[in-house]
Amino acid sequence: MSAKTPPSKPSVAGKAFDWNVLRHVLKYARPYRWQTMAAAGLSVFLGVLSTARPILVRDGVDDAVVSADWHALYVAMMWLAGALVLESLGQFAFIYATNDLGQRVIKDIRIELFGKLLHFKMPFFDKTPVGTLVTRTVSDVETMADIFSDGLLVIFGDLFKIAVMVGVMFFLFDPALVAISLSVIPLLYLATRWFQRSIKSAFTDVRNQVAALNAFVQERITGMMIVQLFAREGVEHQRFSAINTKHRDANIQSIWYFSLFFPIIEMLSAVSIGLAIWYGGAAAAAGAAISIGDLTALILFINLLYRPLRQLADRFNTLQMGMVASDRVLKLIANTDDREPSGSHVAEAVQGHVEFRGVHFSYLPDEPILRGIDVDIPVGETWALVGATGSGKSTLVHLLLGYYLVQEGEIRLDGVRLRDWNVNSLRRHVALVQQDVFLFSDTVRNNVTVYRDIPDSAIWSAAEAMGIDEFLRSLPGGLDYDVKERGGMLSTGQRQLLAFLRAYLRNPSLLILDEATSSIDSQAEAWIQQATLTLTEGRTSLVVAHRLATVLNADRIVVLDKGMVVEQGRHEELLAKGGAYANLYEKQFFGEEG
Repeated sequence: MSAKTPPSKPSVAGKAFDWNVLRHVLKYARPYRWQTMAAAGLSVFLGVLSTARPILVRDGVDDAVVSADWHALYVAMMWLAGALVLESLGQFAFIYATNDLGQRVIKDIRIELFGKLLHFKMPFFDKTPVGTLVTRTVSDVETMADIFSDGLLVIFGDLFKIAVMVGVMFFLFDPALVAISLSVIPLLYLATRWFQRSIKSAFTDVRNQVAALNAFVQERITGMMIVQLFAREGVEHQRFSAINTKHRDANIQSIWYFSLFFPIIEMLSAVSIGLAIWYGGAAAAAGAAISIGDLTALILFINLLYRPLRQLADRFNTLQMGMVASDRVLKLIANTDDREPSGSHVAEAVQGHVEFRGVHFSYLPDEPILRGIDVDIPVGETWALVGATGSGKSTLVHLLLGYYLVQEGEIRLDGVRLRDWNVNSLRRHVALVQQDVFLFSDTVRNNVTVYRDIPDSAIWSAAEAMGIDEFLRSLPGGLDYDVKERGGMLSTGQRQLLAFLRAYLRNPSLLILDEATSSIDSQAEAWIQQATLTLTEGRTSLVVAHRLATVLNADRIVVLDKGMVVEQGRHEELLAKGGAYANLYEKQFFGEEG
């Protein structure tokens, strides 16, 4: 994205950990504060309970094993078994609560993110790969759940458990013995900090490579027909292999840090146990009050202590991965620069008077597409836009729909500037039929109603009025026929018929046909010509046409060339002038009547 992010927006760039991002993420947990508090309470309970096992083992060794008291050993084992069962139940409740919380939070985040995407302007989607947005909406948001399920609350629980165990160790045992046993902790801290900083950049690279991989796969699968048509399978396979190599290398880099860090933890843990046995054994031999049970319990405490210490690094890594994903997602949610602008004007009814006044537009700087367009379309008339490819016809349509904003001049609908219209109100009164019709992987009914509550009787009445009911009845299942992804089960002409029916059911005040009758067979063309007459009757219509035969009866024809209006008039008038329109007509129909 090219949108600039203000300083107040979340960012983890250049930081191993960013509290600003975390604060933004935690806002989404506010509706579930009681569940969060319950999980935090469980972590405290488990932290206290974790000290029970070493103490019970110490008492069992000193009171039962050393003295060979079988009854005392039986009692100690029962207490130990009870503590284990209680701890297991607590772990179950804690894991369930944190994972459930994570899933509830990301559900809310994903809904908000998709709601934001629905209102982004078209230039954003022009420059952002679909695969990248899919990664943000699905994969990155899923990774954010780990902040709650394996990150923040678990880290809090581990830190609390460590604090409790260290405090109990100093309370139960000789402070010098404990201090010497834990003297390697500063080395562990330094190793953890190095690991945390190093893994952040590796995780960022991993997420970048995942997004690149998704974007590549999505685009190639969508364009598989072109890939196969031009025999690009081998080349695309090699490119995919190269992208996968980068993805592998990014993951291996993070694996390298893990492979180096965890042996260090194991070594330091072994050193701590060795120091405890060395100093404790020497002290006991010198007559100090250190029992076998004390040494056994101390070894258990060290093992239990290093387990959360070992896991803490992994937890922080999980949290860091979640933070990287959160930064990406939250930037997208906080992005206001790419949000579609909308005015305040709302109208219940539209007459359909369209005016283009000195309209200039370019997609890229210094590459003008439209140069001072002046067109005034009266209410209820059918006007046509014709011109060579690249003359600006479709661009003019996109401006009229509010997908893009003009750089100079203005467009008015019923005398109101287009930028002052509420975009939802504007588009409720407009219908668009394009050459490349997009259909959802769903039934004919849902595609023509766009999931609105329209009875089947109204759909059939509209189809009969347009003369395409015969076509609908020929489909297996009729309105229940599943057209599959992008309407792949239908021909180009059949998809356009459904687009015409979809427009008719909308009952628009302004109808736009953008190259809607090209690339079709003669039967579909006959149906579409009848549908066009039915649709355009009594409403303002703008027909963008490449095939001039479709606009012969238009009230007025506007000829565009290199982004400028070069001629206007009826078909006969423009032919008589012998200008640009006559030249287009002659080239298109040359030899057809000879």
